[in-house]
Amino acid sequence: MFAFARPGFWALFFTEFKCHHCGSREGYVSRPRNFLETYVLSVVALRPARCGECYRRTWRPVRVPLLPRMESMNFDPEQMVASAQAADHKEAQEETRVRPTDRDRIA
Repeated sequence: MFAFARPGFWALFFTEFKCHHCGSREGYVSRPRNFLETYVLSVVALRPARCGECYRRTWRPVRVPLLPRMESMNFDPEQMVASAQAADHKEAQEETRVRPTDRDRIA
């Protein structure tokens, strides 16, 4: 409760992102989940934000600069298997090559 009474807290709340849970300063724009977040928050100049480290959601003023939402990763299992097999094949070829300096001479 004491933190809310300090004037510096409110000045920072309206100018920069800082997670109240973990203290991270990395915040991302989050998708609105329901009617309230879609329509009502914009009327009161708030938007949903997500912490970049602990992933907790909060509502922040529109003026607070946030990073754009991260794009989802495209997962193609066939491509991942093919690249893993190619890497294994390349590694096996490198292991079987004999370097001229590594040969032992038998007298």
